[in-house]
Amino acid sequence: MKRTSIVLAAIVLASLATGIAHAGGRATVTILSAPKDVVAGETFELAFAVRPEWPMAKERSLEPTVKAVYGERVVTLSAVPLKTSGQYKASFALPSEGEWVITVDSRYCETKMKALTLKASPAANVQS
Repeated sequence: MKRTSIVLAAIVLASLATGIAHAGGRATVTILSAPKDVVAGETFELAFAVRPEWPMAKERSLEPTVKAVYGERVVTLSAVPLKTSGQYKASFALPSEGEWVITVDSRYCETKMKALTLKASPAANVQS
């Protein structure tokens, strides 16, 4: 009797752990469109798709964020949904020249994506 209770408790705990893991879930982010190079200070758009691995999570409302990092500088902003479900875009400018690493936080427990590196050229000096 005691052994049956222990086995039953182990099964219940394993089921709870699985449910909790799926509650947050994992998603894969794919870049749909991005410029190859940008000019510091000039606005550009980045479009991406968020694909959850757990089918039930596809209806979940998301507010993904985009983060650009260069050395100690960090730019973080919210993305907006596109018409197609699971697709988003962010419009922003990188504040300085350099090789910026761009990542997306899908707002799931884990985000899988290949980081995007964008080279921001210095802004052209306009002289009159």
